[in-house]
Amino acid sequence: IRASSPGNALDLPLRWGRTDRESCPESASRLPEPHGCSEVEGAFLNRMGLTWTDATALMGAHTLGRGSLQFSGHDGTWVDSGDESAIFDKRFYEEIFRRAWRPRQTEVGVDWTWGGNNRDFMMLNTDICLVYDIPDGDDQTCCTDITQDCRDATVQNVQCPFADQVRPEAHAAVNTFLGGGLNSNDNAPFFEGFAAAWEKATENGHTGLLDVGSSCFPTLSPVPTPSSGAPSPVSCSDVTSFFDNDGKLRDCDWVVSAGKCGKFGQDECPVSCNNCASDSVSTAPTLSLGACQDVSSFLDPNGILRDCSWVIRKGKCDKFGLN
Repeated sequence: IRASSPGNALDLPLRWGRTDRESCPESASRLPEPHGCSEVEGAFLNRMGLTWTDATALMGAHTLGRGSLQFSGHDGTWVDSGDESAIFDKRFYEEIFRRAWRPRQTEVGVDWTWGGNNRDFMMLNTDICLVYDIPDGDDQTCCTDITQDCRDATVQNVQCPFADQVRPEAHAAVNTFLGGGLNSNDNAPFFEGFAAAWEKATENGHTGLLDVGSSCFPTLSPVPTPSSGAPSPVSCSDVTSFFDNDGKLRDCDWVVSAGKCGKFGQDECPVSCNNCASDSVSTAPTLSLGACQDVSSFLDPNGILRDCSWVIRKGKCDKFGLN
C-alpha cells in the first residue's frame, strides 16, 4: 500500500507475533456481505469493536483493485480508470459524490454503476450506504444525483436521501476523508484515518506484538570501551521511541527502514544509524558466519517462492533467518 500511495506517504504500522495457522476456513464468513450497511456494522462495529469512522476508512481500500465475476460476481473498478485503481488515495470517496450512481441488477444481486451500459465501474450497497440512506438488499429505487443523467428513467427523478441522519458518523467521515473537497489533493485525513483503523483491526485481540526489524539477525547492544583513565564520553544510545515532526510515534527501526538517518540519526538513533564515535562505544563481538548474505529468493515448505522482505514482514526470522 505504501508503494501505491502518492509520494509513498502512507506508512502503515505492522507488528508481528500472531500464531500462524495453515488454514482458516471460517474466515470468509466473517467478511461483510455486499447487501448493505447492516453488514458493515455487524462485521466492523459489533464483532471487531471499531467505530463507523474506522469502518468508513477501511472501506476506502476499495480505491485499489477491482471486483471480479469469478469471485464476487460483481465486476468493475470502484474508481474511474484502471490506472487510478492502482493508486491508493482518496478517490473512492470522490467517486461516490462525483457520479450519478444507479442500481444495476446482476446474477448475484444488485450493485451500482454510472454512465453508459458498458461502463466498467461499480459500487456496492456497502459503499453507497456510507453516504446515502438506502435499504439493505436488492430493492433499490433511487439515483444518487438526479441533477445528472442517471441513464435510467425509473430512477431519474428519485433522489437517494443522504445518510447524515441514520449514519451521521459514517457520512461525516466520508466528508472528512475528502480532504477539503473533490478537487483537493490532500490525502492526509484519509491516510491518518486508515492507518489508525488498520492498526486497530490488525492488532485486535492480540497483546505483546513486536515491531518488524530491519534484519533477521538480533541487534547487538553497544558495549562501553574499558576506561583508559580519560574522561568518559557521553553515552551513545538509541531512544526507545520519539515523536516525529507530524506528531507520529516512531522508533529507530522506522528511522532506518525509511532512510531518515540524516534527520534523526544524531539525537534519536545514533546507534542504529552508526553515528556513535568509535572511542565511545564498540560493538560486541559477533560470531563468524563465513559468507553471510541473504539469498535472492527461495522456496518455502509449501513450494511457494519467497524472498527476505517476506520473511521479515511475516516475522519468520526464527524459521528462515539462519540459512
